[in-house]
Amino acid sequence: MALSPIPPIWLTPTSAQDSRSFLPPPAPRGGREPDVATVLCSDAEMPVTVEVEDAAGHVVETLVLRPGELAGLALPRDTARLVLRDAGEAEPGPARLGHYPLGRWALLVHALRHGAWAGAAPARQKALKRALRTLRRRLKQALWTSSAASLAGLPDYRRFRARHVGDFAEVPPAEAAPRLAFLSAAAGVAPGALAACARALDAQTDPNFRWILALPPGEAAGFAPPGARLTPVPVPDADPARGLAAALEAAGDDEIVVPLDAAGMPTRDAVALVRATFARHPDCALAYTDEEYLYPDGALRDGAFKPAYNRHLLEAMDYMGALVALRGARARALGLRPAFSAAARYDLLLRYLDGVPPAAIRHLPRVAYSSVRASPGFADAPTARLAAAALAERLGVPVEVDPLRHHLIPRFEVPAPAPLVSIIIPTRDRAELLARTLETLVAVSAYRAFEIIIVDNGSREDETFALFERARTLWPATRILTDDGDFNFSRLCNAGIATATGELILLLNNDMEIVEPGWLGEMVTLACRPGVGIVGAKLLYPDRSVQHAGFIVGLRSGAGSHWFAHAAADAPGYQDRLVVRQNLSAVTGACLLVRRDCLEAVGLLDEEAFAEECNDIDLCLRARQAGWEVVFTPFARLIHHESASRGTDTEPGANPRRLAERERFAAKWATDTRTDPHLGPNFRRDNEYALRAPAPQGSRAPRTDAIE
Repeated sequence: MALSPIPPIWLTPTSAQDSRSFLPPPAPRGGREPDVATVLCSDAEMPVTVEVEDAAGHVVETLVLRPGELAGLALPRDTARLVLRDAGEAEPGPARLGHYPLGRWALLVHALRHGAWAGAAPARQKALKRALRTLRRRLKQALWTSSAASLAGLPDYRRFRARHVGDFAEVPPAEAAPRLAFLSAAAGVAPGALAACARALDAQTDPNFRWILALPPGEAAGFAPPGARLTPVPVPDADPARGLAAALEAAGDDEIVVPLDAAGMPTRDAVALVRATFARHPDCALAYTDEEYLYPDGALRDGAFKPAYNRHLLEAMDYMGALVALRGARARALGLRPAFSAAARYDLLLRYLDGVPPAAIRHLPRVAYSSVRASPGFADAPTARLAAAALAERLGVPVEVDPLRHHLIPRFEVPAPAPLVSIIIPTRDRAELLARTLETLVAVSAYRAFEIIIVDNGSREDETFALFERARTLWPATRILTDDGDFNFSRLCNAGIATATGELILLLNNDMEIVEPGWLGEMVTLACRPGVGIVGAKLLYPDRSVQHAGFIVGLRSGAGSHWFAHAAADAPGYQDRLVVRQNLSAVTGACLLVRRDCLEAVGLLDEEAFAEECNDIDLCLRARQAGWEVVFTPFARLIHHESASRGTDTEPGANPRRLAERERFAAKWATDTRTDPHLGPNFRRDNEYALRAPAPQGSRAPRTDAIE
């Protein structure tokens, strides 16, 4: 992707002798946030790594820049220099590092001063407007898909917070739900933070709670906050995990227990929110809330909005966050194991949820806790390793730790014997597209237990038929079916499924390029997990930006939208969700693996209602409705040469049938009012980049992951 005709502001080298070290962009005046939203670019001809260094020379942040790419970054105000390194092993050649002004008027002035606009005045003006429109869109995408997204969205979250945090007015009667018991360990918590937590508890609108606080020697008699309903529990040492275990032991079986990090503060309505949930849903076994992150100086950082229950996301990180409510009897019977130290609460959560049905797990899409935190996941590598050990014990498989973000990656094994995958590829001419798909499929894929079923829909070109013959030689387990009817993607796929012999069915577009050996094995291992019905892959455009990382129902307009389209391939996305496995409501049919028994339970693609559009999403939602899981994995990546053979949906004169099918899907699944359980009501519905909304966009009632 080429840089804009509007040039960046090139950064100044730190010295004439070092052409790879640059002074940071000047930070804007004002603002309490210690970070500044920045968009960088480079004119290097190869990918480069940007290292952000402080005055002591410590690398505090890294960023990969590809040729022609814009990349967002939350740049610390105290940055001393930006250093370019080659993304490989060699040092890069001469290269510059630049940035763009982000204010609307500042960008316009910069474009007028530094852009080169040829031709007559009307042509120059038209070119300027077009370049500005394109550049603004790219700058927004770079910000929204980066670590700077929270800074870009902070004004909206401030508006949201002013009206919609601490606003739950209901106070359940004492007899409506069990009393709540907060469980905390004072060890390691600064006295000021402990006092602030006590004040937050004293301000609760619902008085039906107590605070069980484990106090190490010397503190038991010295900490007695007024009105905090304190139950002190003396403990023999200052180990926080042992303190939390002692607090749990002191709770009652008939209480709702909430492990509470006393370094943060619950909102004034936290007790009322939790007790109201258990009052309305007597079958509730666990409830968790949204939260917000603060900077160390107390400045607001971001709202952390969670999805509804998400099994695979929980196996990657402790996404439920800081405020999780459990039934006392079950939690106390299991106990907290101090040997897992900072990961002991996560270990308890895994054991607690073993055997609990998803319908008994409720997400409360309301902010109920504030703490100093920067990102999701585990705080550090040692904690992540302990969490990995706990997860490995539950799953019985090895669990790796992502060294950069401290996420967990369970490594599931392919069953023996390896299940046969029937790969269904509908096609019509365009032999060069199909040839690339077939050749890379056979040459690159490490998983070899597959058959190929090509469903030809009226090809006419000699090159296509020659390719069909070559395909049988390339992979003998290849069959060619013929369907000369009008284009109906659902019918073509169903025809292939009817002749398939595999336990697993892979729907694959004819414009794919396989680039990683492990993609199919990754999808197969997930599909073979109990409860999983459908698995989707991460698809990239030829420029290596994201084409598909999951589908969010009801996003933007019509059926919904792929989220984070055109993000960088390795962009973390909101709460790191583009780089971890997770449950979703739907994935694209361009590369969709489905179990045969799932298809038998929910039916094939709908040939009548959704011949061209939304058939894959409809299948996923029917699977979810029947209780099957839909899983997205970023560890199966393919290149999708999308729209190589047809126009986009939004072009004037687009296929009326496809537009009608979208409307039909929206009516069937009520997408105008449905909040996708794996996003939430506190995001803007008109944007695919998980932007925080200034006001709720849907119901904030406690919810499960069910599609109803």
